[in-house]
Amino acid sequence: MRALEPVSFGKFFGPRSIAVVGASERPGTIGRAIMVNLLEAFGGEVYPVNVKYETVFGLRCYKSIRELPKAPDLAVIAVPAASTPRIVEELCELGVGFAIVISAGFKEVGEEGARLERELVERARACGMRILGPNCLGVYDAWNRVNTIFNPVDRQSMPGPGPVAFISQSGALGAALLDWLAEAGIGMSKFVSYGNAADVKEWELIEYLAQDEKTRIIAAYVEGVEDGRRFVESLRMARAAGKPVIVLKGGRTQSGTRAAVSHTGAMISSPGIFLSAARQAGAIVAESVSELVNVLKLLEWCGPPKGRRLAIVTNGGGAGVLAADAAEAEGLSLATLSEETVEHLKRALPPAASPHNPVDVLGDAPPERYREAVDAVLGDAGVDSVVVITLMQSPAFDPPKFIDLMRDVRARASKPIVLVAPGGEYAVRHSRSIERELRVPCFRSPEEAVRTLRLAAEWYERSQRGEHHRQR
Repeated sequence: MRALEPVSFGKFFGPRSIAVVGASERPGTIGRAIMVNLLEAFGGEVYPVNVKYETVFGLRCYKSIRELPKAPDLAVIAVPAASTPRIVEELCELGVGFAIVISAGFKEVGEEGARLERELVERARACGMRILGPNCLGVYDAWNRVNTIFNPVDRQSMPGPGPVAFISQSGALGAALLDWLAEAGIGMSKFVSYGNAADVKEWELIEYLAQDEKTRIIAAYVEGVEDGRRFVESLRMARAAGKPVIVLKGGRTQSGTRAAVSHTGAMISSPGIFLSAARQAGAIVAESVSELVNVLKLLEWCGPPKGRRLAIVTNGGGAGVLAADAAEAEGLSLATLSEETVEHLKRALPPAASPHNPVDVLGDAPPERYREAVDAVLGDAGVDSVVVITLMQSPAFDPPKFIDLMRDVRARASKPIVLVAPGGEYAVRHSRSIERELRVPCFRSPEEAVRTLRLAAEWYERSQRGEHHRQR
């Protein structure tokens, strides 16, 4: 068996030609969905392979891999699990070096599946082939327009090009998050669903992304790892490259551990040790899917706070108190505004308003009052980030005008701004408009907003300590 070589991930994310083994036009099949998604945007050659068909979507369909006119850069395998070792062997004979095995039915189903998975990997490694999966969705590269995900386009939105990479041990959860990120307007560099990680491991993917020029932020959903040391080293590599890694760990309880083993056959180490090691290596550990998305929004749109000093601007005193409580509970501090800032606010705000932090602009505050207050606290050297609380139920608050007046404030801001808008349908609808137009993360509670800022601030502190150690 050949020794493993470092993965040249260029053929996974930027192939010039792709063979789809199991291609089909039959509605409801994985082979059809993969073909549709590839033909929608991929600019290279696509070779359908299926013994049942002469053509698939107008392309010649090859009866076997041996009939292919040349070795494609990448093969996507979507056939029953029992057939995959033979398919891999035929691909090896043709000289194909990279394959994605979509098929399920391996170690996640028990010992017989584990035996089949070992055989699959052994045959691939005998010729130096690298395999992503099995039991996965494969890859999506927004820049190269490669999409092997088999969800229909009318149900699965895909993010446009951007700086966020996301790797996921779960294909279905990964697809749902892609949909979520697309709706939020978060740009994606690369997505990888790696499934059982029989060959290509999560740490290899993180190491690659740490060096990828299109990626600035990495997110990872992980159920288990085989080599904890290499995984931690990959997190350190990303930190050294100045790239935050947000880790969401599945299988943190006994019930979750049992579910993870039956889901991807994951090897689960002590969750507490895993999460502690990840934090020490510089990762941001998210507690939930929504928290992962919140941190991604903040890091992509605003960057991390460069300190823990928080300013609060609110049109509701109670909400400001809750935000102050949350700040102390999360280890942030309320910024002490400078005398210059306080005097400016006294002149700009009504006499009944509070010019001290939290800055209470009063319940009758129109957007103009918000603009004055937010602009003032952002300019204060003692402030690292700002929480803006908008109780939109007030008749004085005009969301479209707020957006228009805040555009230049947002454009000049060098510090993170987050918005809190508690409430129902009206607040939710206009919060989405604010996110879309101003690229400011919006939350429904002060606690969520403050925790997100704290997680990002902690990452910045650790990254700076790491930079200090490298310079010594």
